[in-house]
Amino acid sequence: MDSDTIKIGILGIGGIGGFVGAPLAKKYKGTTTKIIFICRGETKNAIQNEGLQFESKGTTATIFPDLVSDNPTEIGILDVLILTSKSYSISQILNTYKDCINAETIIITLQNVVNAKEIIRETLPQAGQIMEGCIYVASNVKQPGNVQHVGGPGKIFVGGKENQPLLDLLVAGGLDITYVSNINEILWKKYLFVAPVAGITSAYKVTFGQLLEDQNMMHILENMMIEIQSLAKKNNITLTKEDIETSKNLLTKFPFESKSSLQLDFENHNQTEKQFLIDYVIKNAHKYGIETPFYNDVNQKIEASYPIS
Repeated sequence: MDSDTIKIGILGIGGIGGFVGAPLAKKYKGTTTKIIFICRGETKNAIQNEGLQFESKGTTATIFPDLVSDNPTEIGILDVLILTSKSYSISQILNTYKDCINAETIIITLQNVVNAKEIIRETLPQAGQIMEGCIYVASNVKQPGNVQHVGGPGKIFVGGKENQPLLDLLVAGGLDITYVSNINEILWKKYLFVAPVAGITSAYKVTFGQLLEDQNMMHILENMMIEIQSLAKKNNITLTKEDIETSKNLLTKFPFESKSSLQLDFENHNQTEKQFLIDYVIKNAHKYGIETPFYNDVNQKIEASYPIS
């Protein structure tokens, strides 16, 4: 980031990419900080022609970034790549855009997993700086090029090597982003909320509000969190009883009708992140000899309801 022009690519303009990209593109349009939306198909065409329609807090803004493209040659080398794509597509998408990434490119991850860095390193062993991160927000695609911020604070945490100039740039661009030295602990705390909630809402086909109102489902959710707590301990991460209570209470911060992204993907017959949010827990717990009866039951219900997952 030593040049006069800084190129920031947002890879994947879905719910998260739209939420992150909209304020940055609005703030830096026409400046030396170039915001590039990396997307394809209907999403690319919609944004190129009509702009990104971003809905938040009752208002809709039309956002045109500096470039909308899926062409690595046109995009060029990026100073910063904010990776907002689904976990299952990380490897494929990084291979597609590897020519836009060099040793100086800073990659920021915003996936709902605890092993994004490992996935990236497997795909791009020579990748330079990776700042693992997570975001607390409910933001969905209404249709290609139309993103709706449903709820959640939009708070972003990142770790890795601290880069204050970059953080200042992103904060000035409208993002609520904070650097933390203990990012692994933060990632596991986010996972403690995201993975069980995604699983139970998908299995029982309920919204966040309906989940909160059902004592039996909340009991199952708490025990799924306890199973993740045991797995985290094997990864040298301590999740407390208070962390579990905080995660449960986080449900109250979202609108009653909110649904998990996993649930929405199942409902829309899209590829899902089940392997990262359900299978990962069961497989790795088994490796450590941890019993996961609640996760197993939720998994069976999901597989019965959605044969192709």
